[in-house]
Amino acid sequence: MVVDTGAQATVMAPGLAQELHLTPLPGESIQVVGVSGSAQVALYPVDDLRTDLFNAQQVAVPALPNVGSTNARGILGMEHFSQGKLSFDHREARLSFSASSAARPGVVAVKGQLGDNGLLSVPVSIDGVVFDALVDTGASATVLNWAAMAAMGWQRNDPRLKAAGGIRGATASATQVVSTRLDKVQIGPARLSNVPVIVTVPADGASADRPSMILGIDVLSALAIYSVDFPRAELQIGVPH
Repeated sequence: MVVDTGAQATVMAPGLAQELHLTPLPGESIQVVGVSGSAQVALYPVDDLRTDLFNAQQVAVPALPNVGSTNARGILGMEHFSQGKLSFDHREARLSFSASSAARPGVVAVKGQLGDNGLLSVPVSIDGVVFDALVDTGASATVLNWAAMAAMGWQRNDPRLKAAGGIRGATASATQVVSTRLDKVQIGPARLSNVPVIVTVPADGASADRPSMILGIDVLSALAIYSVDFPRAELQIGVPH
């Protein structure tokens, strides 16, 4: 399953539920909201859900609405990690979970904020303009909305913008997008250049949104070592020696 810091709750692919002979809870459903829409889905009763990081019993797991959004069998949401620190080491392909704690020597804490959904956003500077970005290890690409691009002075007809079709998140709805690269992106101590991003394009006549950004795994993996500390509302980034 994908470990997704941008997901509140764990979901499973319907095919996995069928293999496990799970029957949806009668009369029960829940709304799953993704980057491109929402869907009402069934809930499956799971007696035992465990990894090396947590152990949960008697939980109701929603169905993944868009099975094409991942090759994994589901998504592990942050309900199991919200009381501690989830640490990623991309060099060793290792994941660990520990109690919330201050950044150790050699690690810089980027102070962010938890949204109403309990998920962490941190300030990211792009060409000198600062945005709050959702830390989303479940997103394969870093995504900005058009309001963020407009705040940086971009125009719709900029030749650096290339058509990129549509994207789908956890739901099956699609959103039209374009792609480009950004010269200067800074997250705490990390300074990145030539960063690929996807930009969502609103439909003609749609009202302007607030600037928003999703910090995907393409950029996060470039940090190599980092931790999401939910109680401290921090992204703690290891500084290369």
